Amino acid sequence: MSTRRLFAAVRDLDPPGGGAERSLAALLNGIAAPGPTLETAPTFVPMSPAADAPTHPAWTVSAFASQDRGEPIGLLEPEVNFVTTDLPIEGFWSKVAWGLRERRGEQRRRKWAHDRHIGRRSPQFAARVGSWLDKQELAGGIGLTQLEWAPGAAQAFTARGMPYIMFVRDDTVFRLEERFRPVMEGAALVCAAGEGLLSDIRSRFAIQQGHSVPLPIDFGGRFGSMDDVNALRSAEQAKRPDGAPPTIGIMVVTPEKGLRMYQRLLPRLFERWPEAEVHIAGGSAYPQELAHHPNARVVGHVDAATFFAGIDLHLILFETTGSWGRVIGEAGLFGVPSVTSDVGSQKEALGEGGILVEDGHDADAVIEALRAVYEDRERYGALARKHTQMVDHRRSVAAFRSGLEELLKAVEEGS
Repeated sequence: MSTRRLFAAVRDLDPPGGGAERSLAALLNGIAAPGPTLETAPTFVPMSPAADAPTHPAWTVSAFASQDRGEPIGLLEPEVNFVTTDLPIEGFWSKVAWGLRERRGEQRRRKWAHDRHIGRRSPQFAARVGSWLDKQELAGGIGLTQLEWAPGAAQAFTARGMPYIMFVRDDTVFRLEERFRPVMEGAALVCAAGEGLLSDIRSRFAIQQGHSVPLPIDFGGRFGSMDDVNALRSAEQAKRPDGAPPTIGIMVVTPEKGLRMYQRLLPRLFERWPEAEVHIAGGSAYPQELAHHPNARVVGHVDAATFFAGIDLHLILFETTGSWGRVIGEAGLFGVPSVTSDVGSQKEALGEGGILVEDGHDADAVIEALRAVYEDRERYGALARKHTQMVDHRRSVAAFRSGLEELLKAVEEGS
């Protein structure tokens, strides 16, 4: 009889450090209940009920993470057994890395400091994870990890003869390839956010097995009901005066997510499309680096729903590989189409709900795409909303369950 035990060991989970933790929490919650694989799943429409399809039993899910961000906010369902440790997330070298991130021309030194921080934390986390695992019933168990503390978790899993899953949803493993190579190539299964990202991974790492899991979004948990979404969209659009300028929204700006591209794009956009405004959300220092452009409106920290409800189209560009733009799906729910660059799994995240630009560094190509989407924004917006089915968390859970069941079968056949 199959055991179906999953042990997730990660840096942080609840409260989340960002979208990666929210996504993982949605997956863990999903498999902790009976449900379908992708092959047996019904069609899922965000915020709408779907037919029950409990074709596969629940997994027993346990999770372990640092409590350094504070008390849990209820991201995990009670079915997930969650244990925390007091190991601090930050240390001297991570603070050095963050400091260098604010400076131009310091990428190599920043990578060195970041790598040193992970090198120090890994054995510490491995020891904590090991102590936690040694109190569990591990027979037939499978490990899971992601992001910066994955080397430590992988060390603990391997020391106990446990196959493990490495989940990849951003560029972390590419920025520090040699640090993460043993983790990636030692994993029994690498789950990646999309086929594009999986292809990037295979080009850099000799992984044993790969599986695509679209980045999940619990639209209902995040935005309420579709009536709420439609009402907010109508209310925010009604606030705009007749003849309001075209409004382009940028939700996230970091060095990895387009900062240098936007520095080149905004002045060129002002030349070619001077009436367009670019609303930039986020409370870090990076949006402020764009504030001097006459077409930029830095709005600071803002509720995502209100932000998307008030714009005409959404823009997200990437400097690096390893990308799935979660915000593309969130914008799409509000009927807002996107323009993005052809990096990682962006093609899958976008679908037909906007335009994919081959090279995000080509400012003129980006501007042409923005204008084309704006002129046909109703059609693209409807397609963007339809494409949210791709990232409905229930569908992503089903895809994740497919990978887990296949791995479990392989483990049991090999034992």
